[in-house]
Amino acid sequence: MEEAQIKDWLMRFQRDKDIEALEGLKNHCVSMIEPLIEEFEAKYDQQAGDLLRENWDKRFFFIFTKYQLDVGLPLETFVQNTYRFYFMQVLKRAGY
Repeated sequence: MEEAQIKDWLMRFQRDKDIEALEGLKNHCVSMIEPLIEEFEAKYDQQAGDLLRENWDKRFFFIFTKYQLDVGLPLETFVQNTYRFYFMQVLKRAGY
């Protein structure tokens, strides 16, 4: 994916709450999120992975209101760190 397109989606979503831009971000970020789900699935079990797959996009809108382009943190690092923390919360609430 071209970096300019990703920046455009981020700006449109954060400025205008553009749902089309949010969908573009989701489609782009799912490839960053799935390896994290697989990591937790290997650590716990298939049910944990299924739970995370069901919940990964429930907080996507909120999470991406927090990303700041001007900070310079790579999107992949932001997604991995934020989702690792979010997934730990989801699993903890589920009793893992």
